[in-house]
Amino acid sequence: MKKIIIATDFSENSDSALAYATTLAKQFKAELLVVHVYFPMVPLDPNLAYDTIAPSTLQEEMIKSYERQLEGITDTLKEKHIKAESEMIIGSLSSSIAEFAKNKKADLIIVGKTTDSSFFDRLIGSTASSVINSTSVPVLIVPADSDKPSFNNIIYGTELESEEKDVLRKVFKLAKELDSKITLIKINADFELNVQDDEQMLKDIQEGFSKEKFAFEAIKADNVSEGLLNSAHKHKADLLVVAHHHHSFLSEFINSGKSKEIIAKTDIPLLVYDIEA
Repeated sequence: MKKIIIATDFSENSDSALAYATTLAKQFKAELLVVHVYFPMVPLDPNLAYDTIAPSTLQEEMIKSYERQLEGITDTLKEKHIKAESEMIIGSLSSSIAEFAKNKKADLIIVGKTTDSSFFDRLIGSTASSVINSTSVPVLIVPADSDKPSFNNIIYGTELESEEKDVLRKVFKLAKELDSKITLIKINADFELNVQDDEQMLKDIQEGFSKEKFAFEAIKADNVSEGLLNSAHKHKADLLVVAHHHHSFLSEFINSGKSKEIIAKTDIPLLVYDIEA
């Protein structure tokens, strides 16, 4: 892991995400790319002037203020002997971060989220889902109250499908680098389609990753997201990991709601891998 993007809006929610980014940057001796995305205030009516909502001079001052705050963050990181640079981007959040991550060849994107269930929080959850759908780079979503980074105990929510093997390889590698205990958990719900035989797939994983130490549990639950989160709490997980589809239309249709639900509900840091990356 050489380059980590941390997206900030300068709120307390972003402070927790920055704490995780700092910890990971130290662990991997990675460069931190601190990003703020500003979407200009424009009138909905195309006949109105651009600065009808907010004068252009005011928006320019806001951008300068954001740039100063970014510089303050990078200066603090450099004082901690972390290589860091900042970037002020004007545009939409998800597409801007995805493009920036691609251009910089980033290894990880970190974003924060609020802890309440208000309409605004659900909107933020949708934004996080949008970022995940826009990039093949792994995305770490950090809840606002997760201010003490720890990676002792990792839970991977598996569907026991053969296409997960590349993601599993990355998760095992991460767990080894972080010296983490890892548990694979399969949630069985009545409405979930089971494409492959679970026992055979588990056997394949055990044989294919014979050098890896991990535990496995299969749990019955009415709801996959709630079952996974409840299990993560039971195991006192520090990090929850899931795989996500976004290239296949059918896979996206089936899994997008599940991913958004986990993002919206999680109060545990959530790492999302693109299963097709």
